Amino acid sequence: MAKSPRSSGYSSIPARPTGLKKLCLGQAIGAAWTNGPPARTIGLCEGFETAAAYMSLTGIQAWATMGAKRFHQLTIPSDVETLILLADNDTEGRRARDRAREAYKRPGLTIETEWPPGRMNDWAQLLKR
Repeated sequence: MAKSPRSSGYSSIPARPTGLKKLCLGQAIGAAWTNGPPARTIGLCEGFETAAAYMSLTGIQAWATMGAKRFHQLTIPSDVETLILLADNDTEGRRARDRAREAYKRPGLTIETEWPPGRMNDWAQLLKR
């Protein structure tokens, strides 16, 4: 059950086919899976596996939005100078990258995009080879 920010009780998130329920405390909008305090350069990925893989491959800190639909909804700290968009290399990922590029525009922030090499869908696939 997830605690609703508008009430003191918990609300149930619909059961998954396996019968397990996903739990969320509070709202996920604006939040990300991170692997430490923000650096001056961060990568932004859809999933935490991709974020962990990208950091392992490049040494650049990467955060996960936990899905393409949240890719443009984070609060990027003001001390971040370069944001690397690392969306999945598919139709939804490209839409998410476009929304994020517009949402995160601000003076002093350089926004770049890096796609995984070849026909790979995300950076985690490089580690699975």
